[in-house]
Amino acid sequence: MAYTIRLDDLTADDLALAGGKGANLGELVQAGLPVPSGFVVTTDAYEAFVDTPAIREAIDRLDSIERTNTEALTDGASELRSLLRERAFAADVEEAVDEALEITCRTEGVTYAVRSSATAEDLPSASFAGQHDSYLGVAPEDVLERVRDCMVSLFTDRAVAYRARNGIAHADVAMAVVVEEMVDADAAGVLFTADSDSGNRTVATVDASFGLGEAVVASEVTPDHARVEKSTGEIIDYAVGEKEIAIRPSRGGASDTERVELSAEQRTERVLSESQLRTLVDLGTRIETLFGEPQDIEWALSDGGFQIVQSRPITSLFPLPDPMPADDRLHVYLSMGHMQAMSEAMPPLVQDFWKTWMSGVISQFGFGPFWPTPVVTAGSRIYIDLTPALRVKRLRDPLLGVIGAVSEPAAAGMRELIERRPEEFEREGLSLSSLPALAGATRRVGGLAVAVAPAFAVGALDAFQGPPTVEELDETWGVFAESFVPDGVTTANSPAERARAVFTFGDIKSFMVAAYPRAMPLYLAFGIDTWMNRTFADDPETVNKVGRGFERDVVTRINLGLGDIADVAREHPAVADALRNGASLEEISTVEGGEEFEAAFEAFLEDFGHRATGELDLSRPRWRENPATLLSTVRANLTNEDAGEHRERVRELAVEAERAADELEARADHGLLGPVRRRVVRKIIETYRDTIYTREYPKHYAAEGFASWREALLDSGRHLATEGVLDRPEDVWFLHKEELFAALDGDPIEADIEARRREVAFYDTLDEPPLLTSEGEMPRGAIDRTDVPDGALLGTGVSTGIVEGPARVVHDPTEATVEGGEILVAPSADPGWTPLFLNAAGMVVEVGGRVSHGALVAREYGLPAVVSVRNATEKIKTGQWIRIDGSRGTVEILDEETGSN
Repeated sequence: MAYTIRLDDLTADDLALAGGKGANLGELVQAGLPVPSGFVVTTDAYEAFVDTPAIREAIDRLDSIERTNTEALTDGASELRSLLRERAFAADVEEAVDEALEITCRTEGVTYAVRSSATAEDLPSASFAGQHDSYLGVAPEDVLERVRDCMVSLFTDRAVAYRARNGIAHADVAMAVVVEEMVDADAAGVLFTADSDSGNRTVATVDASFGLGEAVVASEVTPDHARVEKSTGEIIDYAVGEKEIAIRPSRGGASDTERVELSAEQRTERVLSESQLRTLVDLGTRIETLFGEPQDIEWALSDGGFQIVQSRPITSLFPLPDPMPADDRLHVYLSMGHMQAMSEAMPPLVQDFWKTWMSGVISQFGFGPFWPTPVVTAGSRIYIDLTPALRVKRLRDPLLGVIGAVSEPAAAGMRELIERRPEEFEREGLSLSSLPALAGATRRVGGLAVAVAPAFAVGALDAFQGPPTVEELDETWGVFAESFVPDGVTTANSPAERARAVFTFGDIKSFMVAAYPRAMPLYLAFGIDTWMNRTFADDPETVNKVGRGFERDVVTRINLGLGDIADVAREHPAVADALRNGASLEEISTVEGGEEFEAAFEAFLEDFGHRATGELDLSRPRWRENPATLLSTVRANLTNEDAGEHRERVRELAVEAERAADELEARADHGLLGPVRRRVVRKIIETYRDTIYTREYPKHYAAEGFASWREALLDSGRHLATEGVLDRPEDVWFLHKEELFAALDGDPIEADIEARRREVAFYDTLDEPPLLTSEGEMPRGAIDRTDVPDGALLGTGVSTGIVEGPARVVHDPTEATVEGGEILVAPSADPGWTPLFLNAAGMVVEVGGRVSHGALVAREYGLPAVVSVRNATEKIKTGQWIRIDGSRGTVEILDEETGSN
């Protein structure tokens, strides 16, 4: 066994022996980069250190604790630290460390930096930055003790919690320790080879202060901060920080380092010259190239030269789009998740489905030559390349208007980017070779317009003929659902044929002729909505009220149905008791009145069982597969409402809507033509109310297609699991399309399913930006706001009104519910969240815009709502008292101290 190994004998392949930090430093030395001399106390020494029955059993007990049980994890970690502190190193380990120190210690008075280097740290998906201990200015005689302290720190509370959160087994991790000669730094700090704030990979950022880098890392000073364009060396900006102190190696005394107050002149003195800054960034670029990804680098400046003391991947960066553009120009992408108010990561097969489906639609329009890669993936999400459209000036403003309705931050970021870099959005001239493709696209679009126009006209006229019945709506949109899904998805004879049919998009012309004209009344309603908001801009609350109180609205039908089910439970006390005790549907069916309850529930699932939370993600169970969310909502309804109250609320909203319509009519009735204007406004509002409630019907029936696609792909997973190719049917979601087809044809699967599962889980922890560029930048334009309360979180107000109440932070609606009077705080709000709106007093959502599902539901129910509130589920805790203003788009946390997530 090798208990110690020199840094210059290590490479990146020695992760298991030297840990992440040690292996990375060895790679830097091999590449000829300036690294202080030193060695690593290897994981062999750690394994010998922990090799007692008591310690091994304690680690196993820690691994058996549920990751959400923080108290038990803390207690288990404390037990382990106590056992390890009582443990001495074996004699041969001590001898190896003493021998390595003798070889390294060539200068009298040398001290060391002793740093933890766990096998699970400094990795692309888990940095563990700050989770383990490090020590500076350590005397040779104290090194062994500090090595033990580093090994003990593998089980600090924060490191244990971090591993649990990331699904890393404690028994699978070992600790090596890096021992480097201490650099008596004149200045030190951190270099990021990408801008960690904006995500831009072309910009490096540097934090610098006098003395050791500990002052910067521990945030004890405000360091100088610089941004540098890597390719040109241009210094974009350099801000001199207020550096009150410096940390330096101790010249004697009890501690290894000491804090030194800087003079008034030094505090505002620039740390790095322009030449030094460029030299440092060039070093960083070499290191980034060596490791193949952006790096977080700690550096020190001594005697005019730089030393690299550690380098690790920047794990907080959102990934770059894949594939990257082929034209070497800047491209900008819009998140499909933000467009649909669902920002969670999706597994590979679902990503492949949406890429195939959307690319197929675009190619059938003939846009392929002008839009070669319309859909990309990044961070296990789908992004749409808007660059070709943004380069056409006539399309730019209308497109930004549409995007603004879906996501105000995305539109603001796009405007700011176009203003800052206009040259990237200049359209290249048409070449002779591109004319045939342009003619083909024009011919296809024109043909579609001619085919669809008559039906559009009929649809528009129908909008003025009065409201259709629910049965007529179901029949109309049922045709839409049938045209949405290729026949083979449900009728093919084998799992392989059905899976391939999922990835086959039908004729776009037939689909548009069958489907789009049916939505003409809805387009008309949206136009009327825009007109009312402009005409009565000074009274948005009254305009909102006009669009409420529709029993035929899909969302209202869902909530009324759940309320009716709760009323059935109220009629049967045994059922109500079973519900309150958390019984399953199967258990409820066995008590008195259970059969009636089950029949009502099944009738509901017949109409709505194909819906789900995050239903764009085909891997997610539909309500009919997992009705837990629905049962939780019914249970909460029993507690918070009386029988029939849900229907009475809708009737009250309808009465309010009629009064609001009367108010708007009255405002139009002035002057000589007042009576005429009044009748016109009355007819417009009637048409609006006869059509606007169909806004959710397209998505509702499209969701039937989602459910069919899901079942076909899951059926292929069942087949492969039965054949022993997959461990379980759900593993199919972690295959790519071509891998699935090959497996169904009998080829072996070589994919690491569990690694992909972990990757998707990791990406799900990253906040999805609504806008992303090919350089990795996440543009965030400033939204102009005035009179905003201090400390308020800003978003987009989508439903007027002000409400205060306790927050209820919900990440997964299948595992939580909302009690009466609580304000729902959620990462997304697609239709699967609808049941939670039933009891909420207001709503705060991290994504969305005025036309997103959550916004429409909030306005329908009269709930004050603010969307596109960045990191709301992190900044707000359950139980905190908050105030939301749906008009101004602000969220105030009134009770900072209480609450928990």
